[in-house]
Amino acid sequence: MNFLEFHRAGGPYMGIISFMGLLVLVIAGIKIYQMVALKQYNQKLIGLIRMGGSFAAALGVLSQIIGIVQALEAIRAAADISPEMVMGGAIVSFYSTIWGLTVLVFSLLIYYVLKEVIKQKMPGNN
Repeated sequence: MNFLEFHRAGGPYMGIISFMGLLVLVIAGIKIYQMVALKQYNQKLIGLIRMGGSFAAALGVLSQIIGIVQALEAIRAAADISPEMVMGGAIVSFYSTIWGLTVLVFSLLIYYVLKEVIKQKMPGNN
């Protein structure tokens, strides 16, 4: 399964989770530009990186819960469901959670690296 199939199978929230990941990368790019080109070292916007990752993870878990509830309602309404079909749906329900947690891990990594660099370079810390 390639990334596009993974993204489509994960449901409608995958786009929002991906958007949060892109937002984290844009903010990190702005901070890196400020540090490298402008020599500005401040903590402005840095909290948005951590918050974006946290929001992506929470949205991934919420998406999984919504998907499982919908699947359980469909199973209850159907007369006969194969175990393979149930397991296939259960596996797909984890896609959004996996993607949300992946965004969280990378955003936290970016957040703490930038935070430490800024802390080292800020005036008065030398």
